[in-house]
Amino acid sequence: MPSKTMTHAYNGTSTTLNSGIPRNSLTDFGNVRFIESRGAALEPVKNALFGKERYARDRIHWMFPPDKDERVAGLLTWIQTMAYNLGEYGLHKFLQTRERGALISNAEYRHPQHPNSPAFDWLSFDQLHMTMDKIMQESVAFYNPAVHVIVFVFLPSKSGNSVAMWRRKINVPNNARLTYQGEINVAIGGLRRDKDYVVHVDQLPRSVNKKVALSPKATKVTKVTKVTKTKAAPALPQKPKKRKWWQIFG
Repeated sequence: MPSKTMTHAYNGTSTTLNSGIPRNSLTDFGNVRFIESRGAALEPVKNALFGKERYARDRIHWMFPPDKDERVAGLLTWIQTMAYNLGEYGLHKFLQTRERGALISNAEYRHPQHPNSPAFDWLSFDQLHMTMDKIMQESVAFYNPAVHVIVFVFLPSKSGNSVAMWRRKINVPNNARLTYQGEINVAIGGLRRDKDYVVHVDQLPRSVNKKVALSPKATKVTKVTKVTKTKAAPALPQKPKKRKWWQIFG
C-alpha cells in the first residue's frame, strides 16, 4: 500500500478526460499509449525524493553522465524519439491538473503488464515542494506549460535512499496548441501569479542570508526549511578510495 507521502504526491493525477477535450483517453495519441505507474515507480524512492532527515543535495544528485548506465541512456533516447507525442501527453497532464508540473520516470521501473515500455508520473509544482530540491522546483516554476514539457528521469541507488537525476525539456507540438487553444487559455488564466511560485529549499549558500533569499528571478522568493540531522560518533580517519560515479550516491 502506498505511503501517505506518496498518496499525497500522486493526488489529482487521474487520466480521465475533461468533456471539452475531443479524445477518449489522455494516454492515447494516435498509435502511442503512454504507461502511468500511478505512484508505484516513486514508492521505492520516497525517502530519496521526499525524505526530511537529509538535505536535498544528499538525496538527489545531478550532473552524473547519463551514458554510464544503459537504462538511463535508453530512456533518454526514447524520450527524444517520442518527443512529439510526449509533448502532447505532457500538455494534457497540465490541462488535467490546471497547474504547472513535470513528468517523471524511474529508469529502473517497468509496469508489470508493460515490461517493454517506460512508465511516467506527473508531479505538480506544489508536490515538488516536498523534495526541497531547488533545480526541480525552478525547472517547473519558470517554464511555459503551453510551449514546453519538463521531464525528469532518475535512477535509484541500491538502497533507494538517493537518486541520480536528469531533466529534459521538450516542445509541445504546434498542432496540439492550436487544437486545445481554448483549454490552454483557461488553464493559463487560472494559474497563480508568477511571484507566488515560491521555491522551498532546506539549505542556502553560505553567502546568502540564512532565512530568506531571492531566486534567479527577482520576484521569486526562496524559503528555507530546517532539516534535523543526528550526529554520529567520530570515525577513525581513512584513506579515501576512488569510486565509480554510480557508487557515489547511496
